[in-house]
Amino acid sequence: MNLQQLQILVAVVETGSFSAAARRLKKAQSAVSMAIADLEIDLALQLFDRTKRYPQLTVAGERVLQQARLINAQCQALAALAAGLVDGEESSLTLAVDDEGQLPWLAPLLAEFALVFPRLELKLLFPLLEDLTILLQQGEADLAISYQPQIPPKNIDCWPLQAVQFVLLVAADHPLAAFANTGVTSEHLQQHRQLLVTDRQHGAEKQRGRLSADVWWLEGDMAVLAMVKQGVGWAWLPEPLAVTAVAEHPSALVPLTLQIDCGLTSSMLPLSLELWRLRGKTPGPAALWLQQRLLAPRAS
Repeated sequence: MNLQQLQILVAVVETGSFSAAARRLKKAQSAVSMAIADLEIDLALQLFDRTKRYPQLTVAGERVLQQARLINAQCQALAALAAGLVDGEESSLTLAVDDEGQLPWLAPLLAEFALVFPRLELKLLFPLLEDLTILLQQGEADLAISYQPQIPPKNIDCWPLQAVQFVLLVAADHPLAAFANTGVTSEHLQQHRQLLVTDRQHGAEKQRGRLSADVWWLEGDMAVLAMVKQGVGWAWLPEPLAVTAVAEHPSALVPLTLQIDCGLTSSMLPLSLELWRLRGKTPGPAALWLQQRLLAPRAS
């Protein structure tokens, strides 16, 4: 049994006869007939009923046809993968993103990426804060999307993407919810537990936006949101995530505003997103395409 026999089998079924398959494949009809006969011998099965004017698949032939089509498709995918590798296309790409809260705007672009590079393996990671920096610097990620850090990272090229607004959010039964109409001050916030995102490092980046002495550290915005819903504390959350959460739980969550001249710094309002790539690393075709699409202007 060989691949050519399976290709001929599919062609005979799709064209309806040995002669039509021969014309499609630009082979002699005798070669097509011989290939099918040899395949039947190799499999010890009768694939076609030849008693009628046109060959009809037997029950066994129907089952073999399903596998033949699958094998042919896999061979075509292998050939396309090999051609892409010859042209310099990466076999895999790792994109590190600071928290899964970016997925609402990022997912449609990645769906487009899947159509352009259907054979490439994508690894999508969600490291936080300085974990993301280390991942990129150690060569374990090809591209990264990060909030602009307070201190620019070394050996990394950065391009601005977009600004992300943050919303101050509490549970409806939290004491701070009483200030929903009047707004809160930094003094109000300092009196209650704050929920902050943390990485696994001991750097200063995670301290950004901290006001309270009492803090719970959580690994990711989704964990922070879950604790806000439970009334454990208050938190800054990215606007897309916060707006969606309030819309889904309008009676359980309360967004707060800041009083004018409350003395609160604007370090969380907003933060800029950046695209990062290790300096000196030459991107492959897939990484370059993704980089260009990320940096292309998007409709608001």
